[in-house]
Amino acid sequence: MAERKPIYDVTPVKLFSFSSDNALKEWEDKIFKGKVVYKIEKDEDLSYVKAHSAGSASALYYKIKLDARKRRPVIRWKWRAEKFPVKSAPESLEAPGEDDFAGRVYVIFPAMFILNSHVIEYIWAEKLPVGSTGTSPYSKNIKLMVLESGPVKEGKFISEERDVAADYIKLFGKPPQHNIGAVAFMTNAEHTKTSADAMYDEIEIGYKEK
Repeated sequence: MAERKPIYDVTPVKLFSFSSDNALKEWEDKIFKGKVVYKIEKDEDLSYVKAHSAGSASALYYKIKLDARKRRPVIRWKWRAEKFPVKSAPESLEAPGEDDFAGRVYVIFPAMFILNSHVIEYIWAEKLPVGSTGTSPYSKNIKLMVLESGPVKEGKFISEERDVAADYIKLFGKPPQHNIGAVAFMTNAEHTKTSADAMYDEIEIGYKEK
């Protein structure tokens, strides 16, 4: 794995190691168009979620309550993009016709009125520069941030660690107005009608210590 040393001291709240065959039973499906195949795979000492989208879009999400207004939530995970959806136009975060990406991790801030809910999407793109940000073509309340771009060496997972409140302020221009209610991940290829593959591992959620 392409290990990055942790930046923050974190008080853990929940860790998903995906080490058991039934590890995905805690997660729920959110189907947008067809079902992506998510399954636990093991490779020597590794165990992870393999995602395969064949022209489909469905996410796995986990409901969790985290204080994002008074505390500093942190999310960590490891992932690897294996196959990117084939796009006919230059890759864009805001093009509705080709809104497909090999890897997406979501942090969801639900509101009582659903249209006021906010979402951060962390993206693994194929060609967009790392650090690119944008607004979803489907909602101004969904903001996207590219964390990785392009292929990696075979077998390499990349570690991520995000200060969610800091990213929220960068993307929305103000501190979170609602607490976190769920996290999710998705690989999708329904717009391009092609296919995409990715792996996800060791999703950890906690609070940044002072």
